Amino acid sequence: MPWERIHIDFAGSIFEHMFLLIVDAHSKWLEVYPMKITTTKKTIECLRDSFARFGLPRVLVSDNGYQFTSYEFQRFMQSNGIKHKTSAPFKPSSNGQAEVMLLL
Repeated sequence: MPWERIHIDFAGSIFEHMFLLIVDAHSKWLEVYPMKITTTKKTIECLRDSFARFGLPRVLVSDNGYQFTSYEFQRFMQSNGIKHKTSAPFKPSSNGQAEVMLLL
């Protein structure tokens, strides 16, 4: 089902911006959020915007970046009933959906 499992990662820096990539594992739909700072708070703001339009995923896959492993992010995942899976350190293929988009 669309938006049941999503993969997220950061790309950049391009023109002083980082980009939060959100990829739907089913449809391969890509959402891109330009960000000047990549704090947990700003990351959650982008996810809230995306979830308001597409609904809550059941599973979110990310790397082990501090934005995704912080207490605040884990609390956000739990409060929304989202299972958070992280890729193995130094093995970006574990988060392949988002990593492939970095190559485009």
